[in-house]
Amino acid sequence: MDVGIATAGFVVGVLVGLTGMGGGALMAPFLILAVGVRPVVAVGTDLAYSAVTKAFGAWQHLNMKTVDVRLALFFALGSVPGALAGVRVIALVKEAHGAAVDDVIVKLLGVMLLVAAASIVLKLALGRRSHSVAPAEPAAPVVFTWRRKVATVLVGVVIGALVGLTSVGSGSLVAVVLLLFYGLSASRMVGTDIFHALLLTTAAGLAHLQAGDVDLGLAANILVGSIPGVILGSRLNVRVPERALRVLVAVVLLIVGLKLV
Repeated sequence: MDVGIATAGFVVGVLVGLTGMGGGALMAPFLILAVGVRPVVAVGTDLAYSAVTKAFGAWQHLNMKTVDVRLALFFALGSVPGALAGVRVIALVKEAHGAAVDDVIVKLLGVMLLVAAASIVLKLALGRRSHSVAPAEPAAPVVFTWRRKVATVLVGVVIGALVGLTSVGSGSLVAVVLLLFYGLSASRMVGTDIFHALLLTTAAGLAHLQAGDVDLGLAANILVGSIPGVILGSRLNVRVPERALRVLVAVVLLIVGLKLV
């Protein structure tokens, strides 16, 4: 057991429990910059540990009936194949150019961290606006037209590919899409986001595992800290300034993203 990595997992877990975002975006760059893990392994390991932590949150939200399962599955119809394609692209680049794949992933990761930071700020702005006109908890799932079905799947493909390549975006990007286009209440938005992220990170994590890009020992060390961290953060989130913490996460992502780019 590596106490330093477990402690980092705990800190990231607390932030995720407090704010609902930032897990993948914070852990992958930490593994690369602070631990010296190869970028391709950092991405695969990040997805593997994220899948386990997402399972705890998804189970809780399913029990609370705050998941629009149909909407999450439509996203997954696109995002899961997209993630598998992203992992396959990494494998092809690795076969053709060897260690150069790590440089590509670092640059992509830096760009995605900047996108994630922007999405957090946008989510805060949208959340403030929706607070003043907050809809009642919807009694029924989202109504789908065929155009909405196609659009949902296509958006899922793009997000899935980005997650497969960088491990970033399974929560932050989907959350913004849910806020912008589906009119879910806050609780259903979070529950649907986490349930979809479970499907996406599980598929991407297994694909990276098959490609040999997951360090299981490293993932286990992260989980030792992150699981109690998520639980603690979830219990503390009513006692701390959540908005200020989200701004802090966005600033950290911006700084790290600029460093990687």
